[in-house]
Amino acid sequence: MADLSAPRPKTVKRLFALSRNTCAFPSCRTRLVDEVGSVVGEICHIRAQSVGGPRYDPSQSNEQRHAFENLILMCGSHHKRVDENELEYTVARLEEIKR
Repeated sequence: MADLSAPRPKTVKRLFALSRNTCAFPSCRTRLVDEVGSVVGEICHIRAQSVGGPRYDPSQSNEQRHAFENLILMCGSHHKRVDENELEYTVARLEEIKR
């Protein structure tokens, strides 16, 4: 099996289907797909996909890194905020937000 470098299409479809077309960040109502059908939401990794990224876990396999459980959908503003404030937005906090 090839090394997984991105979420599988099935995983992406599941994320969007369960998102209700809304950013996962608490109280954000930003739509992930706008009124003309453009995808403006971003797939965010709870544990970073790259070495040196926020919340990177070297023990994760690429399969785990790109699995549904490690992904969350957010608007661009909140994705940036979460990744720039790693101490505030821990793995535990992001998993709670996702729930």
